[in-house]
Amino acid sequence: MKLQKIILLIFISLNFVYANKLIMGYRENERQPLIGNIYDNNGLYLELYSLAAKRIGYDLEVVRKPKKRILLEMKQGKIDFYPGFTFTHPRTKYSYFMENGLPGGDVGISLKDFPDINSLDDLSGRKVLVAAGGPTEARLSDLEHIKLHRVPRLSIEKAFNLIKLKRDDFYVYNKASIDFYIKVNNIDYLKVHDKCCGGYKPMYLGFSINSDKFSYIKNPNFDRSQEVTRNNLPIKIDTNSVAYKFQKALEEMKNEGITDKLYKKYYN
Repeated sequence: MKLQKIILLIFISLNFVYANKLIMGYRENERQPLIGNIYDNNGLYLELYSLAAKRIGYDLEVVRKPKKRILLEMKQGKIDFYPGFTFTHPRTKYSYFMENGLPGGDVGISLKDFPDINSLDDLSGRKVLVAAGGPTEARLSDLEHIKLHRVPRLSIEKAFNLIKLKRDDFYVYNKASIDFYIKVNNIDYLKVHDKCCGGYKPMYLGFSINSDKFSYIKNPNFDRSQEVTRNNLPIKIDTNSVAYKFQKALEEMKNEGITDKLYKKYYN
């Protein structure tokens, strides 16, 4: 009888530990200063999301795998969220987008003698570098006036080198990451195009709608006649779910100025 009780206590303890973990998935390559390489999870993401998880009584676990594998496990509900996720309509089938409090938005880079690009329309006939399977590829793939060069597992370092070698004309990526890379590496041979790609936008995380920490209700305000956007979704997050509490914790951290302090710590 004692043995059975001990086994039961161990089982309950293991389930308690598992249930009190939020699992963040990220691809294998680094994206400084947000996260290090596959052997180093340190960075802004780890600090930000660990603090938010702690506020709701959870620990953060980080899983690093190829991005396709991470997204598959998000669809299966095995991974709870991806820390920086660009909104696209297809992704709403398995992911709920919530603001993480960090500034987002894309810029472009080129060599210094390249003309100023104030919109994507100005890139007619140019060869534009994008990460294969990434959100930028999805956004630009319908633009027939540009030539897309799709590169798998594209890092910022590789992108900058391809531009430097004139293999490509233009590269579109997150403003903060590009500014940080230029600063850290003292790069002076490139031009940053701040107005090319829509300006400042909020940054989102993608939370798996199949996670056991997420639940939802039908959105009574969803307009089927309109395009699916962040503000026009068929579902609404359940306020009783862990995911909702996590979202509120991130909102509170932003309002309290904690998120801004963390951002300045890593980018200034």
